Amino acid sequence: MEKTTVMAEFSIIGDDFVPQNITNQLKITPEKYWIKGDVIKGKNIKRRETCWTISTGYEESFDISQQLYKVVNLLTKKKNMLNQLKDQYKLEYLFSVVVKIENNEKPAMYFERDFIEFVNELEAEIDIDLYIYS
Repeated sequence: MEKTTVMAEFSIIGDDFVPQNITNQLKITPEKYWIKGDVIKGKNIKRRETCWTISTGYEESFDISQQLYKVVNLLTKKKNMLNQLKDQYKLEYLFSVVVKIENNEKPAMYFERDFIEFVNELEAEIDIDLYIYS
């Protein structure tokens, strides 16, 4: 029987930056990255921006905060560096949560005050995607 899973991601998005520079400065290895103009695999479309992303991957969960805090814990001590990078490269930050619902088992979906404050301090956005399978 399939279980409900949750993935949390933090993405750095911009027009003109080198993902390896972000990796070097934050000392965090991304799960994925691409460069503006790269061709999307299997499609005849080019990437519109450069992106650097860390992720929890899909994990069985009934509370999206568990995955969000795994990502936030990697970034908390790097907040000042993230704000410097944002100004230097004109970056945008995005926290994404992807929920795959199985057997009608829905996770708790809420944001604690300290998470909201952290998102605000980075001037980041939040995106939630739900996929309901059964």
